[in-house]
Amino acid sequence: MSAVRVFWLTLFAIGAAAVLLGGWRNGEPWTAAAFVVFFASRVWRSVIKHPLWPRIDDDAIRRAHQFLVVTSAGWLGSGVLAGVAAIAGEGQEWLYVAPCFLVMGALNLYVLLRKS
Repeated sequence: MSAVRVFWLTLFAIGAAAVLLGGWRNGEPWTAAAFVVFFASRVWRSVIKHPLWPRIDDDAIRRAHQFLVVTSAGWLGSGVLAGVAAIAGEGQEWLYVAPCFLVMGALNLYVLLRKS
């Protein structure tokens, strides 16, 4: 694993912690959690596409399924948290964002289950 990847993954972890802490302090914990879940899934997808340690017995189909699972989880998780943020009064924009996130998650889940 390269030092650059270690640096960026560490920087992301620090940034995610800062966003969560800032969200809790500013009274918008669900909004912060939605952002962290969404972007954490993007980081995890990147690690699936470019593994930290290449495997000799790498299976592209398995990695594609993992990619779709993580993508679905990111969309659905952030959609649920965005919905909670809207209900908690953290911003009306979440009323528009949450359904879109949930639809995207459902579509990715459909692709995963349809191809399995």
